[in-house]
Amino acid sequence: MTKAPGWRRVTAWLVDYALVVTVAVLLGFLTFHRISAMLGDVEGLAGTGVWKVVTSDGDLAEAGQALGESLWRRSIRAVQQGFALLVLATFLYQFLSLAFAGTTLGKALLGLRVSPAGGGGGVVGAAGDAARPSRRAAAVRAAVTTVADVGLLSLACCLLLSGAFLASGAVLVLTVVVFLANATPALAGDRRSLADRCAGTRVDGGLLGATAAATARYTAQGGRAAWQAAQRVAESERARAAIGRGRRLLPGGRAAAPGEVPAGPPAAGPVGGPPIPGAAPRAGGGLPPDDDGARHF
Repeated sequence: MTKAPGWRRVTAWLVDYALVVTVAVLLGFLTFHRISAMLGDVEGLAGTGVWKVVTSDGDLAEAGQALGESLWRRSIRAVQQGFALLVLATFLYQFLSLAFAGTTLGKALLGLRVSPAGGGGGVVGAAGDAARPSRRAAAVRAAVTTVADVGLLSLACCLLLSGAFLASGAVLVLTVVVFLANATPALAGDRRSLADRCAGTRVDGGLLGATAAATARYTAQGGRAAWQAAQRVAESERARAAIGRGRRLLPGGRAAAPGEVPAGPPAAGPVGGPPIPGAAPRAGGGLPPDDDGARHF
């Protein structure tokens, strides 16, 4: 597996964080409508106001202040619930994506994949693909990522709304420290973020890296196959040339059998007659002798 380049890690994080921001905007609209509905509930406000007046012993200023504080606390709870839902949604997105797919949407678009750092302790897909993190590792990595991305920031905002300004500032500083501690190692060294180190995972080149390795492997195999094919063609050409030379040496143009020696031309028969098959040629030409050795004249 190849290490994921830094620019791909950053781009994948931006895509995933854009999804988180989208969820935050939707939750913001939902919270706004909840508060608007609460303030527009005339009957509920009237009943609450009457109860405050009755319990204030006729102190209308105190009753009005109590009513306002009650509305403020309810509005704050609605906002805090929105931040809690944002944190929960972020965690579930990270956990489910890593546990069941081994990657998030941003990482998938950039060809990245989360796998066990040591090559073990993961779950291998049914098709034999690369191992994805176990559910425990996915939960740990999702928790650390959620805390670094939105968890501490949401806590700082909730503390600020509650009036704990000093605590909110301290948590905000801690948010920046944790975010940098999680992101910086992912861009240098072995490219493992704080979440990867806590969960025992790493981010690899995934599909793009596997495709590059497979392309190099198949290219090498194709080169060897082409070289072997060229050798077979050359051997075939040499064999065809040898067969052609043998056909030129044998009568009738047939190919020579293994171990066969090409024979000379057949001997001539009587004058004016055809050659005698199987008769040996005479050195000086002329006719062969008869049975008693005499020559024909």
